[in-house]
Amino acid sequence: MGSDGLKIGVIGAGAWGTALARLLASSGNSVQLWCREPETAKNILQKHVNTSFLPDILLPESLGASTDLLEIVRNSRILAAAPPSHLTREIAKKIRPEITAEHILLILSKGIEQHSLALMSEIFAEELDNLPKLAVLSGPTFAREVALDLPSAAVLACADETAGSLLQKCFHSDHFRIYRSTDLVGVQLGGSIKNVIAIASGIADGMQLGLNARAALICRGVAEMSRLGTAMGGSAETFMGMSGIGDLVLTATGNLSRNHNLGEKLGQGFSLEDCLPSGGEVAEGVRNAVSIQELAERHKIEMPICNAVYQVLHQGVSCTQALQKLLERDRPDEEMYVPDLATIPD
Repeated sequence: MGSDGLKIGVIGAGAWGTALARLLASSGNSVQLWCREPETAKNILQKHVNTSFLPDILLPESLGASTDLLEIVRNSRILAAAPPSHLTREIAKKIRPEITAEHILLILSKGIEQHSLALMSEIFAEELDNLPKLAVLSGPTFAREVALDLPSAAVLACADETAGSLLQKCFHSDHFRIYRSTDLVGVQLGGSIKNVIAIASGIADGMQLGLNARAALICRGVAEMSRLGTAMGGSAETFMGMSGIGDLVLTATGNLSRNHNLGEKLGQGFSLEDCLPSGGEVAEGVRNAVSIQELAERHKIEMPICNAVYQVLHQGVSCTQALQKLLERDRPDEEMYVPDLATIPD
């Protein structure tokens, strides 16, 4: 259901940004979609289709599109930011001149910035001087299925009750169910770590290790996600929900998952260069693997699956070697381990 025709700006005309812009416009909101490429904006305005990412899905005629980012920010109360995670800081710097304390900024990107190891919310808070109210949307949502109005659900994390309630009202619909949370850290970490575990699942499938191995990887992936997430201040319950196990199961098994598809090709023996998506799409797990490896080292958290993926992607270890290292680890004593935060150094 729309929220009294609110003016909403969606930043990023990839598949996810376009799908949510379509959903919002279809609900009666005034929506402008920022496109980096003039040709994309032209196609949306004239043909009502995003030929680059969702070429066979018709968009509402009411959906606007523009390459003028600052104008969209200036004329919108709610902003939904969906750039690739590595471009988040660049976007934040660009929109800073028009951001006010009246804005609500919903983060749609999933990732952790390399080197700084900042979450997307931390980047926006830093670059925008904590002016807008920040929120995060994450969960098991393939953009194409949302754009096709297939039943989907996600979690919206926001510390501000009024802003969170308004965003839920905007995005919730008969076919897109929105749950609420206040755990911005946990929701973001779940959405980032699952990309790396999805690559591991794809590798297992590519090596034809069987469904037992895939299920075990997913289960142990949740354990790794929970260990790091709670060490960084997230709630253990978050990783059992939409943005944790929900998003992980989808991304680690679905044939629309770029991360799983990349891993599957790696498992079949292709080089990383040959596995990377084409056409402007991004497999976030490739970059996330570096940041998660560094976060695990910083917080002294054991994450063997994520470490194995990091070694395959960035240290030249073969999939077979990585698998052997995992199998040679000491016998486990307990199934799930969440660290005692009191024992972790600041």
